Amino acid sequence: MSLASEFQAQASHPTAPLALMGGTFDPVHWGHLRVASETAAALRLPELRLVPSKTPVHRTRPGATEAQRFDMLELGISALNDPALRAENREITRATPSYTAFTLESLRTEFPTRPLIWVIGVDAFLHIHTWFQWRRLFELAHFVVLNRPGFAVSQVLSLEMADVWQGRLTRDIDALHATTHGRVYLHTVTPQAISATAIRNTIAAGEADQALLALLPAPVLAYIRAHHLYTQSPIAT
Repeated sequence: MSLASEFQAQASHPTAPLALMGGTFDPVHWGHLRVASETAAALRLPELRLVPSKTPVHRTRPGATEAQRFDMLELGISALNDPALRAENREITRATPSYTAFTLESLRTEFPTRPLIWVIGVDAFLHIHTWFQWRRLFELAHFVVLNRPGFAVSQVLSLEMADVWQGRLTRDIDALHATTHGRVYLHTVTPQAISATAIRNTIAAGEADQALLALLPAPVLAYIRAHHLYTQSPIAT
């Protein structure tokens, strides 16, 4: 059995964990892909889906269309060649804004027995109490909180965040596999000093491909060039 077939078989089990990592992916870059792959391996996740948002609730409108961002995401995942990763289109095909609650409710209906794991950067998680139906999120999924440049995961464990993490915090990876929802797990990944904003600014400045190939996969860059994306000065997001 090939590695891809083995991962597919594991992911199809009715109690296999299903992880999700949302974002605009405008465009997807090596930072997104490496963090996703590293997290999937460290937490023994047979499947991690990257979920591009349709209408970001907390960010400005993306520079590329939903279809273009999804195409680039699929190209990036193929370039990385990690069988645990795949692109998930349910947010961009839905008419409603990209509320995480709606996404998790849809997944929970489809996968009633699978642990759902939402992978999120600590900078976003620190504001989770402002999210739509935020308490309901923990009735639907676990949350794995990742460090980001300038943000340590330990910042979650503050008095101001106590109503979020108290009673939910776990240091046991197995707890994410054994139960379907309700846990918060703090996970440190290798810092990735790459941002989509910097990539868009580099493209808008007219830089050559060589300046970009260390930041995003070659097929993604080829798609950007073919579709003339990000050639005007972008809005920082």
